[in-house]
Amino acid sequence: MSVPGSKLPNWPARRHEHKRPRESRLHPARDPSTPGTRPTGDHRENRYRRLIELCNDGILLVRQEHVVSANRAVAALLGFQDPQQMTGLRFDEALQAEAGSPPLAPPWEDDEADDTWHGQLRGEHGMLFDAEVAFSPYPDPREINACMVVVRNLSERRRVAAAIEGHDDYLTHITDAVPVLIAYIDRDERYRFVNSAYENWFGRPRAEIVGHALGDLLGDVYAELKPHIRTVLRGERTAFEVTLSCEHGTRHAFAVYTPDMDDEGAVRGFSSMVMDITERKTTEHALLEREQQLRLITDVLPVLVLRVAPDYRVRFLNRAAADRFGTAPEHAAGETLAEVIGHTAFAGVRQYLDAALGGSGQEQEVCLPLRDGEERFMHMMCVPELDDAGMVQGAVVAISDTTQLRHAEALLHQREREFKTLVENSPDIITRIDRRMRHLYANPAVAKLGGPEASAYLGKTKAELGLPPSVVRAWDDAAAAAFASGREHRLDFDHVVDGEMRYFSGRVVPEFDRYGNVESVLGIAYDVTQRARMEKERDELLARERSARIQAETAARARDEFLAVVSHELRAPLNGIQSWSHVLENYVQEASAPLAQRALQGIKTGVAQQVRLIEDLLDVTRMMSGRLRLVKQPVALLPVLQAAVESVRGMAAAKRIHLSCNYRIATEQIDGDSDRVQQVFWNLLSNAVKFTPEGGHVWLTAAYAERELIVTVRDDGIGVRPDFLPHLFNRFSQEDTSSTRGHSGLGLGLFLVRHLVELHNGKVAAESPGENQGTTFTVRLPLHIPLESYAVRDALAPESTGHLSLPSLQGMRVLVIDDQAEARESLAALLTNAGGRVTTANGGEEAIAWLCEAEPDAYPHILVCDIAMPGEDGYGVLRRLRTWKDAHGHTPLRRMPALALTAFAQREDRIRALTAGFQMHLTKPVAPEELIVVLDTIADRH
Repeated sequence: MSVPGSKLPNWPARRHEHKRPRESRLHPARDPSTPGTRPTGDHRENRYRRLIELCNDGILLVRQEHVVSANRAVAALLGFQDPQQMTGLRFDEALQAEAGSPPLAPPWEDDEADDTWHGQLRGEHGMLFDAEVAFSPYPDPREINACMVVVRNLSERRRVAAAIEGHDDYLTHITDAVPVLIAYIDRDERYRFVNSAYENWFGRPRAEIVGHALGDLLGDVYAELKPHIRTVLRGERTAFEVTLSCEHGTRHAFAVYTPDMDDEGAVRGFSSMVMDITERKTTEHALLEREQQLRLITDVLPVLVLRVAPDYRVRFLNRAAADRFGTAPEHAAGETLAEVIGHTAFAGVRQYLDAALGGSGQEQEVCLPLRDGEERFMHMMCVPELDDAGMVQGAVVAISDTTQLRHAEALLHQREREFKTLVENSPDIITRIDRRMRHLYANPAVAKLGGPEASAYLGKTKAELGLPPSVVRAWDDAAAAAFASGREHRLDFDHVVDGEMRYFSGRVVPEFDRYGNVESVLGIAYDVTQRARMEKERDELLARERSARIQAETAARARDEFLAVVSHELRAPLNGIQSWSHVLENYVQEASAPLAQRALQGIKTGVAQQVRLIEDLLDVTRMMSGRLRLVKQPVALLPVLQAAVESVRGMAAAKRIHLSCNYRIATEQIDGDSDRVQQVFWNLLSNAVKFTPEGGHVWLTAAYAERELIVTVRDDGIGVRPDFLPHLFNRFSQEDTSSTRGHSGLGLGLFLVRHLVELHNGKVAAESPGENQGTTFTVRLPLHIPLESYAVRDALAPESTGHLSLPSLQGMRVLVIDDQAEARESLAALLTNAGGRVTTANGGEEAIAWLCEAEPDAYPHILVCDIAMPGEDGYGVLRRLRTWKDAHGHTPLRRMPALALTAFAQREDRIRALTAGFQMHLTKPVAPEELIVVLDTIADRH
């Protein structure tokens, strides 16, 4: 197969004639070194050699049947690694034709041979390939038996032969395959050829570019390119960078303009090769920015960074290194490392630097003396700096000052020792736990949990150590919460140790690694048993205090309510007494008149009510102080009940209440005080009558059952609310304490009932279905058991319950001192009627004045004195009388007995009176009989 136009003319054998080669359609460019002149033979040979080296086809220069020169393409095609290996080979050694191929010989050996040979050659690894060998005359006509041989691999070429038609198409195909803008422009600056890259760049088809002027296509950038166009049209090659606008925006380009000259050296045009370097420019800019950033980073790093050449000269050092070694970066560059850091310091680091310059990286902690003589601990890292070929070009040294770190580590070790000493001797339980709840550490105080010693904890969980589930759960829950949240959590648990419940409290604190993850937790627990007990006692004390406060507040309210009731109950009878007294004083002329009798009865009733109220109050006081005494003896209950019933029958009749009694007892007795027992049932019956509406019914039942007597008082009255029933027997307890209440009383009756019944070893209970459904009281009293003595008798109590026989005060001189005239007069009348001789005084001064005037036979035998008096109380009066001296200097009254008659009724008042020298203490109002008996008793004793 022959290529059109490729056949060369016949060569005369061994003639020194050389035919001129055919001219190419594209004229070769003239050598720019000699513009305007024809190239010489040497120049032409050099140019051919350069073209041969750049050509993609395999080309050999053969002289005298031996290869003189070969390009890389033919060496690679024929299996040689280097073109120099082919130099000197015989032609048939270099090109080994297959046996079945036509003979292959240079044209001077076979005049009839064609200029082109087709056959198979042996190539790389002995592989055969279809080849085309073309012979051309040697460029130098002086050479004889020399030629240029072009070797082409037709195996690849045949695959694209169908797509290539003609030399122009082949050229176009090649230029289109190059990612470079290629164009040919004539002297008139018009496009004659452009490749597809040029079309794509400007976004126009080739037909709209070829034939048009350069300025029409380039637009404004033409003015910038004009100087370079002038240069190339002068025959000079020019290369430059330019910024162009294209279909894809503004791009950076590198352009090479190469002039095309004819044989005469005239410029026919020029070729333009433009490469898009936008990405390279971007990369260069990025690299520049990165270099600046790197310098900035190294300058702000606290690490000393140096680049050192193999001859120990400093190529670079950052700001930190320059400051540390007392130099400037621009001054240190080029100096030796010893000059920069000092010869002593250089001697200490040289061995590590030499290792890095030898290709081995080094990392070491060294102690370097600085120029000022101070020694610093430094962590030094030396790594080799390699070029693209892997050869060592120097070393990079990074040095960080670890002196403070060394000191900090030493301090840390000291603190760790101190901490360990503290923890090991701490009374608190301290443990460190990992994520699997296994112990990393436990101090000796863990023995307080009653488990094994601290050494047994390592690597084990609390469950594996056999601790109680409650302890395990408390620790593990707190640790899990700390691991999950990364926050501190409280720890509270209790545990029996050595048979005693112990209470523990503490906290679990997370410990973090350098990445901020919870690595372990530290648990601290301390024994708070004592504190827990104190807190419990405090809570109990607070509860008691609150209860006491509530009780006090309740008592205060009850007191206020009681005082209001007392005020009302005392004022009501006083109003009647005052009214009847007024009637007697102003309207009644004769004491025997019926109105006078009615008035006296009203006054007597009012006084009785007052006395009753005061007696109830006194009984309550005696009960609360433990001074209420009973005169117990066998008492038949039936007469007592009957007497109580008769005492309330009038009240019942006034309200038309039917009173029914059912006595199923006869002579049964109880051990008790008949007056107090009668008081119990009088209170119950009077309450029943009081709280039963007119026309109602009250029942009393007495029966015997199993060594006790049961008395029931039932009514069909107003009843009791269920919520008030538990408070019915409390002091001052009244269901209605308002000013509009429908019933009078102090709320003491049922309290006295309960207390008196209990003093008789009995029980009392109340039942009520509810409001307006009546109430039932049941009293249970134990029967009298014979042959046992129950006499617990008050010193002032009479020996029997029958009629009292009062002693006479005949001949007894009595001095009565009271600031109230009515009290003095009433007492004087009472004691005078009893046979006594009475002298009265309103206070101590009046009594002393009388004594000074009286005769010795008129001096009193006994003193009756009030306590609360204006000016001087009874205690002072008694002291003055007993120390009073008569005209002879004697103290005739020093042994005079004295009776305190006062309204102060508390136990403390009685004790104070006796301590002050009084022989007896009586509370107002006092029964006349009791007063006479007491005076007679005191007088007998003294």
